[in-house]
Amino acid sequence: MNSEEEQRAQPEYIHPRPAQEREGLSSAFWLPDEDPQQIIARDQATMAELGIDPQQLARKMAWVIELSRQDEHYCKTFTHDRFTISSAYYRMMVPCPLCDGAGGNGELLVIDNVTREELYFPSMMPHLVSVHHFFESPRSSYRV
Repeated sequence: MNSEEEQRAQPEYIHPRPAQEREGLSSAFWLPDEDPQQIIARDQATMAELGIDPQQLARKMAWVIELSRQDEHYCKTFTHDRFTISSAYYRMMVPCPLCDGAGGNGELLVIDNVTREELYFPSMMPHLVSVHHFFESPRSSYRV
């Protein structure tokens, strides 16, 4: 494929910001009137009800992050298998609010090109999901 064909094959850049319906929500991990342990308990119940293994989900998110950090994909929109993946990384690192563990400095958007479903998540999510089973507040614009 020549470079003109390659450019046409690559999707245009999609910034992985939270969807517009999230406008007006908080940028906090949780709000002052919320208990993070209650959020975690609800998230764990939802994962159990849906049959989702948090470790498996976290590994898949981490894999997407690693793929997006490769030089040819870094801060770009690209297609991998049936998915369109977009990433943005920043200089600022946000630390985990629940421990002294990992932090994150990016945002990702994964679009299933068959079902058109979208998954938005900050790059800290593999840590938050695998270690804490936490997806952020339902009132946070950064919630998975």
